[in-house]
Parts: sequence; C-alpha cells; structure tokens
Amino acid sequence: MMETILTAVVGMYQTNCYILKDEGHVCIIDPGKKAERIISMIQEDEIVDAILLTHGHFDHIGAVDELVKYYHCPVYVNENDHELLTDTSKNTASGMIATVTSSTQYFHEGKMKIGHFEFDIIFAPGHTEGCTLIQYKNHLFTGDVLFFEGIGRTDLYGGNMNKMRQSLNVIKSFNPNLIVYPGHGPTSTIEHELAVNPYF
Repeated sequence: MMETILTAVVGMYQTNCYILKDEGHVCIIDPGKKAERIISMIQEDEIVDAILLTHGHFDHIGAVDELVKYYHCPVYVNENDHELLTDTSKNTASGMIATVTSSTQYFHEGKMKIGHFEFDIIFAPGHTEGCTLIQYKNHLFTGDVLFFEGIGRTDLYGGNMNKMRQSLNVIKSFNPNLIVYPGHGPTSTIEHELAVNPYF
C-alpha cells in the first residue's frame, strides 16, 4: 500500500497541515489550526502515531493541544524551538496567539523511528533556530525553510540569514527527485527549486 499525504490549509496565513498516512498509521505535521477539520480527514480505525512540528511559530502549532487531547499522541519538535511553543512574544509576527501546553519530545538528527514511520531528520536553522526538515521516503516536509520558488523570512525571532544560507547549501545536496511539501503554498521538487529558486 502506498503512503498518502492529505493537505489541510488552515488559518489566516494559509498554513499547510499535512496528514501523512501509511498502512493505517498517521503522522500530523504542523497542525496550525482547525483541529476538527484535521480529525475529519483521519479515519476512526487509523492510528495517529505522532504530531511533528517543523518549527514553533504560532501558525504551525495552534491545533496541537486539541489534537493531543483527542489522540493522546506524542508531539515532536526541535529542542531549539521549544521556547517558541509557550512564549507568544517569540512565536508570532502579528500578535496572533497560539501556544502548546502538551509535553513534547525532541527530534534528533539522522534516522528517527516514530511509531510506524522511519524519518530522516535534518536540522535547518535560518527561519527559526529550530527549523527541521522531515523526510519520509520521497517526501520532504520543509516547513518555512523552503517554499515553491522562495524561502522563509529570516527577520523574526531566532531568524538568521547566514544560517539560512547554510541550510540551503545542505538542501542543494539532496536527491533532486524529492517532492517538497512547504509550510505555505504549493508543492514542488528539489530539482525545480535548484533550477528556478533565486536563493539557490
């Protein structure tokens, strides 16, 4: 059975929440808002193994606590972004408020088994200190590091353009066939971004 990826576009910043399914297991990536809509996209007989956060900004975390309450699943985040989950002065650019009170576990770089899934975890600071790329098979969830023909801002708390450039240099070495699932906007491929994205 092939894995499937559903997308829920949520919140005023049109954040992509991804629902990754494989053999009856599910990971929810960046549930920014609309817990009920996300729940409606998951079958009752499917097992939610975890919620994965590419980073800690408010528009990627707003539905976490509601989903944890419903599914009793763990939440993973990069340790460097843990402070963003609870500090609304650091995780927002617009005064919008979201926090995570659920307990969290930390990603480690490299291969990481989470429930049914084995991910490749790549730390990619620049947009925030704890931005994390999550690869599953041929799918690369890039959060707000890499967009379709663009990249994330570096002028917010924890942002750093030099670190962003280093992260983009790492991405240059990735398999060009990887499908890119960004935090906002349409999907892409590494090959497309290397060819046309002005930041490469």
